[in-house]
Amino acid sequence: MTEVLDMSRFVESKSDQLNSDDLLGGPRTITVTRVTGSDGDQPVSIHYEGDNGKPFKPCKTMRRVLLAVWGRNAADYVGRSMTIYRDDSVTFGGLAVGGIRISHMTNIDKKTVVVVMKAKGKKAGIEILPLVQSDPAAAWLAKFITKIAAAPDAEALHGFLAQQAGNLDKLSPDLRKRADMAVNERLAALDPHEGKPDADMGEGFTQDFVA
Repeated sequence: MTEVLDMSRFVESKSDQLNSDDLLGGPRTITVTRVTGSDGDQPVSIHYEGDNGKPFKPCKTMRRVLLAVWGRNAADYVGRSMTIYRDDSVTFGGLAVGGIRISHMTNIDKKTVVVVMKAKGKKAGIEILPLVQSDPAAAWLAKFITKIAAAPDAEALHGFLAQQAGNLDKLSPDLRKRADMAVNERLAALDPHEGKPDADMGEGFTQDFVA
């Protein structure tokens, strides 16, 4: 059987950041772990899972896209994902050198068009598509929220939360925020004076986390 050899491994640029040449093998989906800022021509560094010390430093156009789609607070980006690709049409000094562009992003449910300044006096719309991933943690969260909505009273809800504390701690900040919002909404809808013992909940109010 012929061994599959990934040639993209042998053309990666030696640099302190992700370069368009690193995407010659095709698009890549990255999940943000932290975002840092500094002075200079490339002030934003987006660190991601498996970046090996080579963060994605988006150009001004892509920074505008990130701002328009994900908002002003870069801390909210942690745990979110985007698909980046090499755009061969990007020019520098009159030469087509290629650049990194974003095609898909999570946390949107439909195509989003961001109007940006492409050249002096000229604007263009950049299309960003929803990024749909098979994420076990997101799938667990969906089931968790369903369970939360079925809690008959506040006491049972708190008992369930105590069981799931470890699983909740494994969630990304964005997913944890969604979980907390669901809990707060359910608590607001329940009468805290009509609690039931945890024993009344039975086995049906238990969910294992799938990592």
